[in-house]
Amino acid sequence: MKSRFLVYVVALMVLLSSCSSKVHLVAWNMEHLAENVGEGCLPRQESDYEKMRVFVQGLDADVVALQEVESVKAVARVFPEKDWNIIVSDRPASSSYDCRGNGQKSTQQRVGLAIRKGLKYEEVGGFKELALDREGLRYGLVAKIIYRKDTLEIMSVHMKSGCFVEDYSTSTSRACEVFERQVPIVDQWVETRIEEGRPFVLLGDFNHRIANPKNRFWNDLTEMDGKRVVLGNSMKVLKGCHPRYPEPIDHIIMGAGAEKMQVLGSEVVYYFTERQEQMTQEQMLSDHCPIGVTLKF
Repeated sequence: MKSRFLVYVVALMVLLSSCSSKVHLVAWNMEHLAENVGEGCLPRQESDYEKMRVFVQGLDADVVALQEVESVKAVARVFPEKDWNIIVSDRPASSSYDCRGNGQKSTQQRVGLAIRKGLKYEEVGGFKELALDREGLRYGLVAKIIYRKDTLEIMSVHMKSGCFVEDYSTSTSRACEVFERQVPIVDQWVETRIEEGRPFVLLGDFNHRIANPKNRFWNDLTEMDGKRVVLGNSMKVLKGCHPRYPEPIDHIIMGAGAEKMQVLGSEVVYYFTERQEQMTQEQMLSDHCPIGVTLKF
């Protein structure tokens, strides 16, 4: 009788484990990731790409939303194509500019997605509305992660830099004026998915401190038709890794049911050194650390 009970318990555990699956999502601004050695505003040597490849293995990620990548070839230097499916936005090339301090020309800054092979997905494509038809602004990039009958829509974003005030609408800076035009576009994308009951994750470099509860952009996102809506933010209780800028501007936002899929305590910031408190700016592989969260279908 006891052995039969154990067999039943084991069979039940196997059945339950087969009925659910976890996906670990990461967002990483890779800081001017060029496809060629020695090029761009952060010229890297082969040894630098190798360090990044090794670092990626420790992320244990299934999907990585990328910012500031030049091309598929650039991403493949860090995410080997034998292990990853790589998508980069189709934003047309913008004019290069002189890099600060090194006399080189900039490379393209696009957003991308690296999706671990074996994970079923559907490429949706670029979300060009986010670029406001302005040269230099980035598209979003959308894909759907598919698990059995469930679909999770994800969008990698890199919003306008330079608007770091709590209420973007009170600033007359050019950066905030551009950011203010992007906000309703993102807000509408979010509201559409909430209305249609389509679980989503919006992740990347928002260039904004939306983890602060009084932040205007966060209040815009969590208000719909005069009512509050529930969104999750993986960085709500975490600090950024940068020694000089601890307020996070990279975020993973979940909604339309995706916030309920978050595995409790899975939110994480990946430091580039084992001893987090001792990491210096010189030890960083990029000026942003990856952030992550795990969702359970």
